[in-house]
Amino acid sequence: MPSATYFTIKPMHPTFACEVEGLDLSKPLSDDAFAELRDTLHKYGVVVIRGANFPSDKEHIEFSARFGEVEKSKYRNPHMRSLPYPEIFDISNLDEKNQVVTNSNEKRTTAIRGNALWHADGSFNPRRTYVSCLNAIELPPPNTGGHTEYADARQAYEDLPEETKEKIKDLVGVHSFLHNRKTANPDSPLFKDLNVLDEPLARHKLVPIHEPTGRPVLYATAYTHHIEGMPIDEGQKLIQELIAHATQPKYVFKHHWANNGDVAIWDNTAVLHRATAGGAYEGKYRRDMRRTCVMDSGKDAFGLNNPEDAKGQRNSS
Repeated sequence: MPSATYFTIKPMHPTFACEVEGLDLSKPLSDDAFAELRDTLHKYGVVVIRGANFPSDKEHIEFSARFGEVEKSKYRNPHMRSLPYPEIFDISNLDEKNQVVTNSNEKRTTAIRGNALWHADGSFNPRRTYVSCLNAIELPPPNTGGHTEYADARQAYEDLPEETKEKIKDLVGVHSFLHNRKTANPDSPLFKDLNVLDEPLARHKLVPIHEPTGRPVLYATAYTHHIEGMPIDEGQKLIQELIAHATQPKYVFKHHWANNGDVAIWDNTAVLHRATAGGAYEGKYRRDMRRTCVMDSGKDAFGLNNPEDAKGQRNSS
């Protein structure tokens, strides 16, 4: 086991992702313990804490705020629950009446499908997302699905052929929320008549540097619509090739949620992730998951965007 002072680190994959044992988030962490946890996150990209046991949403938010500015939702989908804190995002399968969502709820199921594509939270925004912290409030029965998958975007870049690295080193990806939703829901009347190029776009380097470790990252996600300066078809082909490379099984860690109170924290500037759809729990059992997002404050936080545009950006997804 790698050494740590305040907890035990259990690696979960050959190149990234770990579980932290011996950490109870029902009580405030000391500054030293938190600093060690933050360093662990930067190293591994994903940290799972079994039995973290936040007492309430309030403590979840306070913990997240130690990483930086916690995003507040500017808009609540009327088909989602009205939660008491704008910092808490509802990642559940529950509707505005606190009932399990069914396939007839188009506005909710389209989002679920979109989140099942490989992405980094908030890459479609002028100011991208840094840390996401997902708290399991109520899980469905074991072995009914709902696990979360992560991909090591740093190692994936490192393993690219040198000629590919040279080709993509200065490229800029243009990201779109609508692109993700149209891709995931090609027949949905909610999106089919909308043009991605008419909607807000965000520009981010295709190969930014992960500031805490100095490692390059392959920042191609399901929100990346095209490559600046390339014909759209050519850029989309390259994006799909890069995502396929980064999400090969050898780069993927599958996190199976086990108990209410478990928490997963990940660094969106180092890893990709996706929800998994099609579990037996869908439409039948409750899955109450709540997430906070911490805004990036590093040198690539705003990508190649105007920081003023970030003031009106949409919620992360």
